[in-house]
Amino acid sequence: MIIIRLFKTRFLQTNHLYQISKVMQQKEFEETIEEVKTIKAITPKEIKKIVRPQFEANPELFYPTKVFDKFGFSRCKCPKCGAYFWRHTDKKTTCGDSNCEGKYSFIGVGTGKGAKGNKITYADAWNGFKKSLTSARVPCTAIDRYPVVARWRNDVDYVAAGIYCFQPFCVTGEMDPPANPLICPQFCVRFNDLDNIGLTGRHYSGFIMLGIQTFNYPDKYVFFKEECVEFNYRWLTEELEINPDDITFIEDVWAGGGNLGPSVEYFVNGLEVGNMVFMQYKYFHDGSYEELPIKIIDTGIGLERIPWLVNGSPTSYFDVFAGAFAFLAQKLQVEYSNDVWKAFGPYSCLLNVDEVENVDKTWEFISSQIGYDVQTIKREIEQLKDMYIILDHTRTVMMVVTDGSLPSNVGGGSNIRNIIRRVFAVLKKNNWWDKLGMDGLLQLFQEHKNDLAKLYGPFGEYKSFDQIIKQEYERWAKTDDDKKVKLEKLLKQKNNQLSIDDWIFAMSTHGIPADTISQISKLPIPGNLYAELADRAARITKAPEAILYNTVHIPETTNLYYQTPKDGKFQAKIVTIFSNVQQQNLPNIVILNQSAFYPFGGGQENDQGWLTIQGERYFVNNVQKVGKAVLHILEKPLPNAVDTYVGLDVQAEIDLDRRSILRNHHTATHIVFAACRRVLGPHVWQNGAHKSVHNAHLDITHFAPLTKEQEQAIENEVNKIILSAKQINKGFMNKADAEKEYGFRLYQGGIVPGNELRVVNIDGIDVEACCGTHCDSTSEVGWVRILKTQKLQDGVVRLYYVAGVKTIEVLNSEGEMINSLVKLWSISKNQLVEEGSKIFQEKKHYESAYNQLKAELIKSQMKYVIDGPNQRTLIQSNEQNPTAYFSEIGKYIQQLKDSKKGLLFVADTFIYGAFGENNFNVEELSKQIEEEGQQLKMNKQNKISVKDGKKTIQVNDVLTFSILGKFNKNKATKYLKEQGFAQF
Repeated sequence: MIIIRLFKTRFLQTNHLYQISKVMQQKEFEETIEEVKTIKAITPKEIKKIVRPQFEANPELFYPTKVFDKFGFSRCKCPKCGAYFWRHTDKKTTCGDSNCEGKYSFIGVGTGKGAKGNKITYADAWNGFKKSLTSARVPCTAIDRYPVVARWRNDVDYVAAGIYCFQPFCVTGEMDPPANPLICPQFCVRFNDLDNIGLTGRHYSGFIMLGIQTFNYPDKYVFFKEECVEFNYRWLTEELEINPDDITFIEDVWAGGGNLGPSVEYFVNGLEVGNMVFMQYKYFHDGSYEELPIKIIDTGIGLERIPWLVNGSPTSYFDVFAGAFAFLAQKLQVEYSNDVWKAFGPYSCLLNVDEVENVDKTWEFISSQIGYDVQTIKREIEQLKDMYIILDHTRTVMMVVTDGSLPSNVGGGSNIRNIIRRVFAVLKKNNWWDKLGMDGLLQLFQEHKNDLAKLYGPFGEYKSFDQIIKQEYERWAKTDDDKKVKLEKLLKQKNNQLSIDDWIFAMSTHGIPADTISQISKLPIPGNLYAELADRAARITKAPEAILYNTVHIPETTNLYYQTPKDGKFQAKIVTIFSNVQQQNLPNIVILNQSAFYPFGGGQENDQGWLTIQGERYFVNNVQKVGKAVLHILEKPLPNAVDTYVGLDVQAEIDLDRRSILRNHHTATHIVFAACRRVLGPHVWQNGAHKSVHNAHLDITHFAPLTKEQEQAIENEVNKIILSAKQINKGFMNKADAEKEYGFRLYQGGIVPGNELRVVNIDGIDVEACCGTHCDSTSEVGWVRILKTQKLQDGVVRLYYVAGVKTIEVLNSEGEMINSLVKLWSISKNQLVEEGSKIFQEKKHYESAYNQLKAELIKSQMKYVIDGPNQRTLIQSNEQNPTAYFSEIGKYIQQLKDSKKGLLFVADTFIYGAFGENNFNVEELSKQIEEEGQQLKMNKQNKISVKDGKKTIQVNDVLTFSILGKFNKNKATKYLKEQGFAQF
């Protein structure tokens, strides 16, 4: 053991290398993401079922019956589905839904102007709609689309319908819409119909919803149900030239985003074209609902369906993916039969997996109608269907990623990862990867941009996009071994049969995509998997925050911290005193008429300071804002009756040192974020932040842990920005004006209600809506030091840093450490790296030697046990953990089995056992030695895999186990001796 002592003597001299200064020792790095509390909620489907009977029984109260009468439509009940609908001719015997009609009747012949030979493009469809609605009797204003990543909301990840852009604040009246009434070609994403894509002709994961949104206020009527039907009807019949006899209007109920109301869907020749939703109610998680003061129209029309309907193409994908389809077909050299598609197209509506009861019978029915056998139809459409899946999924990925989201295993990003991996799986299945390759795939994304530019204008450069896609492919190509092991374990438990719950468990808990589960298990993906995932997501909603104090009746506290941010003193009057429900109802919460104390908010900790009341000085240790009132929470309670304090004058003083530190950390957060975007790319968005007096951290969206080189590059960029002494402008702006000027990058810190935003603009560097405290110039921040970075979860990286005086403390600490090492080793500073490298090389050498000695010691002990006279042996151990035994004992397990021997290693914090027979009661041992109030961790297994040369063999019916935790070693030894163990 001499070599070990030499190692310890030499290496322990470097203790200072691991001793961070007192300041650094006090810092605690918060390594968790704040959990959002959720509760189970009634789903939209369930609330619709509750209200539907009332709506159907009273059509004149809920539906626009007058306008239907005006245009010659009459109300009927569909004999097939039972829905109530409005028709223009008695020849329409069903509601017009393709499920009741039996097919689409426009394919091959077109509709309206298309039937007359006047075909339209994807862009033409939007332009015609815009022309019709902007010239309506009450003209609508056309606005630009919102990003598909819903940064302005905290309850959803992506926009799934046009109204999402205006919920919740436009709907509640807390914010004005950008125009009223308005129309918008909003790109939306939904992931519950993935199995229908490419087959039914109408399903997409990403689509453009033509929206008509109107907001009717109690004191301002714009237009509602009757006018909405009129404007949609005139667009259909005048702009698209559709025969009224081909149109049906179906009464329905709509629910979503907490809102509810009657709706009217309209169909043309079997195809649902649009849905006019009339929001009249707000519903709650328990199923109750109340009337909305603001009556809202939300009309949604699938743009993809319009050129399909007019032109009569076999499938909508022909018209939508024009350039992208031509590019992909040429690269993959896919041949297909137009005749089969034309024959199959009208009946493709019958293959919706959510609605079809017997898919085999449906295929047979289609075969009988079009004159091709089932196998021929499937063979002819299969490859083209797979092409459509690729086209749809890649367009959705392109839109979501360029709008600021990343593929990941959590949240909405898991849907993006799932569909890009479906693309890879489809390419692999068809042996298309060699034809397309990564360069071709990246060009396909560009083709999508070119197609959409005709609607949205040119897309800007997105420098990190290619890297994101390449990394996703690499991750998919080498599926994580750990995930394979977890899935194989689950498959074994379930006898290779997975229920829908098992699929969802593997996807959500282990982060394994559906295509990977299918690939490994050889099981088909359940047809209702994605619909079930969407339904379960709909059942979870954010729990309402507990409101501990009612401040509705209290006047708003006048804010002084924006007006005089560097003044430390102010005077105020006491408005009221609250008893603290979290501190045994002590009267220590003071509300003033005005305050310069910054309350906790935006991830920034609150100011602290003092209130002088009746000559007594009270420390303010917490400040919170509830409603419009600021609560000052005192360290000690007020001694007299609370009523005696109301109206008293107060002298207040802010701890300016604390405020300065928090202000520097908050300003530094803006600068660090801007530097991350410059260094890493535009995919970086803020995912959370916290600013304390110890340090600050920023969570960003990024697809990989940061390298040391990236950390250094970010820190360098931050300090360059600081040295540039950029002015920091702070002020309130109209929200619509701010969004128009700066876009939705404003919302890095989350949603901001109201019609005004406080905009913090670091000239040419960063612009955000932010209510925190900030410096007047970047130069005031002084210097920023990045302390460390870590990957928090898939797609989220956290950076810890300090600024200003805290950076000085860190730099001083690091300087002390360097000087201590220089003195300890008697070297100059420029020799530190060389000397440190030498010591660490010695450490590795000594550790290797030490491990070899331990292995030799265990070998000797095992020889004694196996060859000795005792069946069970007890060995006292000085090891700190059982790692050495885990790695070494397996070599001897077969010999223990042959000799039917067993042994235990007993240390201060663990017991490790190995037995050739599975006949030792580990649970009883754990029970005997467990101390009161302590919980031991036990792990055991009955089969061991061991290396035999190049082969791995498995030894069964043996026992190895470990017990970890705090226990009485002497008590354990005594008990084991009583059980017949001989001590080594």
